[in-house]
Amino acid sequence: MKCWKILIFILLIYIVGCDSKDNRLIIGIIKPSLNHFPLDFAFSSGYLNRENYIIKNFSSGWETNEALVAGRIDVAILPFTYIWTDISQGKGVKIISFLERESDGIIARKDITKIKDLDGKKIGVLRASTLDIFAEIMADDYNISLELVYFRTPMDMAAALQASEVDALSFYVPSIFRFNENFKIIYWFGEDYPLHTCCDLAVNSGKIKFKKEDLKQLNEGLNKSCKEINNHPEIVYEEIESLFNLSRDEAVQSLQNTKYQMGLEEKDKIFEYKIIQKMIEKHYIENEVKIKDVYFEIQ
Repeated sequence: MKCWKILIFILLIYIVGCDSKDNRLIIGIIKPSLNHFPLDFAFSSGYLNRENYIIKNFSSGWETNEALVAGRIDVAILPFTYIWTDISQGKGVKIISFLERESDGIIARKDITKIKDLDGKKIGVLRASTLDIFAEIMADDYNISLELVYFRTPMDMAAALQASEVDALSFYVPSIFRFNENFKIIYWFGEDYPLHTCCDLAVNSGKIKFKKEDLKQLNEGLNKSCKEINNHPEIVYEEIESLFNLSRDEAVQSLQNTKYQMGLEEKDKIFEYKIIQKMIEKHYIENEVKIKDVYFEIQ
């Protein structure tokens, strides 16, 4: 009888353990990037309850994307190029909203002062990312030839520029401000493509059915956060300084060159489709992707 009581006790513990499984939404972010700031601000401002989410930090887009595809995270904020590539390969992911816009530019040696000076120069990029494709689009638009040098992580890129292994980088906010006086920002992609999409809110397709209400709540909280940041940027400078270890001037510049806007507008879908055609041209993507297969509106 005593053995049976012990077995029943163990079984009850197991059942309780299963029932108490943590079902909070798991969000993956690229820690060094400013793309997740609307999420940070949503937590600090009360638009979202931090206790309702598990945040996983990653150092690069490819790491974040791998976790999303594998289902280790439910949602991710990352460059849209990864998601289109995934879908072209039949992987189960969707974009549920645009989020971060602009934020990328060119930083170069100080003797390089304009885009035309980049002709024939080495420029560091993250392969198959927005930083890569935007650099190609810029070269096409300004009729210059670039020697693209590919890197795996932003840290590797920064080290290469400082070691003079490349002449310039296609880089992102806020890290683009962390170089010394020997380097200068000479161009922002937003100059030619205002409010262009960059990093989107993406979801593992298998999680949509089970976490739809959580995703809807996340969308609504982020939308409120974005509007507040855009309408009153002066109230978030201190938080940006603290989160990203920036000076006030760097925080102001970062927000001046980064915009946040949710939604799934048709013109932005077409912009992303145009960028993906460049990826197909470069053989990063082998299969054509239809716009209707990429986006899912949470309602």
